[in-house]
Amino acid sequence: MFIEPYKSLKKMFDDEKEALLYLINNDYVNKYINCDKCDHKTKLNLNKKLYVCKYYKCRKALSPLKGTIFNNLTLPLNIQLHILYLFLGKAPSSFIASSLQISKNTVSSYNKIFRKYIKNKQLLGNKNIKIGGRNKIVEIDESKIAKRKYNKGHKVEGAWVIGGIERSILKNKIKNENKKMFLLPIAERNIDNIDLIIKRYVKKGTTIYTDLWKGYNNLKNIGYKHMTVNHSKNFKDPVTGVHTNTIEGTWNGLKQSIIPRNRNKKDIALYLKEYQWRKKNREYDIWRKFLKD
Repeated sequence: MFIEPYKSLKKMFDDEKEALLYLINNDYVNKYINCDKCDHKTKLNLNKKLYVCKYYKCRKALSPLKGTIFNNLTLPLNIQLHILYLFLGKAPSSFIASSLQISKNTVSSYNKIFRKYIKNKQLLGNKNIKIGGRNKIVEIDESKIAKRKYNKGHKVEGAWVIGGIERSILKNKIKNENKKMFLLPIAERNIDNIDLIIKRYVKKGTTIYTDLWKGYNNLKNIGYKHMTVNHSKNFKDPVTGVHTNTIEGTWNGLKQSIIPRNRNKKDIALYLKEYQWRKKNREYDIWRKFLKD
């Protein structure tokens, strides 16, 4: 994953007109549109930051940000883009607030808007798409993304998450392939919920690797090849080679990406989708990718 160098964007971050010009020059905003009232060709007025129809019977004005997440937000466009850039660069909210001289609550609100966009984009992009298939392995595991631990013997706050990662079998060797995955919050860890999620996100006939938890006991009955590893004895089965190390490694990365106070049932779905989006687009400039979308 990489992002546009800050130096090349600093001029745009310092001036709202320059920010709009940047979006035009990079084809994120059109310089001309057809007026949606009279259909006359209308040019963007940079000084007014509006499309203003010149037809004397119309004169309609329209924001160039209409239909984007930046429309109807209170901060100037250059500040919004600056927050977005720092968010994509994983800067802490406190750092963004201090750097831009705005409140931490404002930063948190904008970050939530960006995460909601990513979540919606992920949902649209993943519609009806399943992972796995013939000659594919999907590792599946569940983990508690905990907010904090209480004293010994007490419950751990947080949210349960189930995840699956696809691997390929090539010439009797197994390799990761694009790391196609799903990550979902799960209200209750039981066989019915597990079966429902796997049927929705994993193709029938896939070989599924799991640990020995009883929630996976029905997988063979619903159309999957199921192999297990006994984690009380080995991380990797010495005979079959079965392991779930890839998905378990994902839990470590996921937990590191979410600060403890956000590891809760209310917020976890946004962070899961953000994590998947970043992984999916790790070969792109995520600044340009976000703006293009």
